[in-house]
Amino acid sequence: MLASGGCDKTTSTEADSKPAAAPRKLAGVVPEQWKCESVATLDQLSQLLGGAAHPLDSAIAPPRGVPHPCSYVIDTNPQEQWTFDLYCRDDYKQQADALFTQYRQDSADLVARYEAAAKGSNGKGSAGALKNDAGVAFIAPEAAADVAVGAKGLDHHGRGLIFVDDDAPCYVRVVGLDPQKRMDLAKLVAKNLTFDNAPMQPRPAK
Repeated sequence: MLASGGCDKTTSTEADSKPAAAPRKLAGVVPEQWKCESVATLDQLSQLLGGAAHPLDSAIAPPRGVPHPCSYVIDTNPQEQWTFDLYCRDDYKQQADALFTQYRQDSADLVARYEAAAKGSNGKGSAGALKNDAGVAFIAPEAAADVAVGAKGLDHHGRGLIFVDDDAPCYVRVVGLDPQKRMDLAKLVAKNLTFDNAPMQPRPAK
């Protein structure tokens, strides 16, 4: 019995002397706690978009595991509205591929319908020929075009841009009417979005 007790005491002492394992570093921010400012501050947005940026609250709750969209009104003349949203769930690649295909096709269909209607209205199909009842010409839709942002990007419908990030497991959508500002905002988000601050279920850091 004494021998047995001595062994137990030695084992316990050795165990107590071992250093505690360091906690494993995690990457990612719980989507419900993620903040838009982590990738685009108000000051950055104001400088980029040409006027003071004011965040807008949305009453619509995003799906579980998806952060709230980042929406703003910009003090330009006239005022502009801009939005970007991120999707960093495990199926982001499949969802992004489906959206790329959808946006390409939708943009092509809009262009084809507009050109057909314009051709029918004047026999020539000239851009800008279609007008509303007040005589104001409709804005001709634009075809989707690949853009160099993130791992791959697509500008579509003349008002949106989608890209897959190059270091975070996410895709990002940007909505606004100015093509250069769309690109600039997309590049800002792509630059500041990382594996560590992405709105996703936390996981072991790389």
